[in-house]
Amino acid sequence: MAVELVVPEVGESITEVQIGQWLKNEGEQVQVDQGVVEIESDKATLEVPAPVTGVISRVLKKAGETAKVGEVIAYLEEGTVAVVPSEEKAAPQAAPPPPPEPEAQASEAAPDSEGAQAPHRRSLS
Repeated sequence: MAVELVVPEVGESITEVQIGQWLKNEGEQVQVDQGVVEIESDKATLEVPAPVTGVISRVLKKAGETAKVGEVIAYLEEGTVAVVPSEEKAAPQAAPPPPPEPEAQASEAAPDSEGAQAPHRRSLS
């Protein structure tokens, strides 16, 4: 279920703020009360905490943009914490194929020691 991240009240006379630095990006996991974004007013800079534990599903306001107090600036998917770790597990599985390529290049650099690589060198010569 999507949970709204809204600009909180920061003072009596303040009606809008500027979005500062996003501390977490779309797709990243956050814990309840963990800082997600900094907002800036004329009087102070504050961190907006995550209202729930989950994953940031959509950022609506970019750094430098203006937002009104009470305006939705991002959405979080509550209870989807397990999705991010499984995606992170998929990324390391994709990483092993690139290391064999450098190994293949290293074996081509020494064609005399590898009989399988030598025919390729001979046909190019």
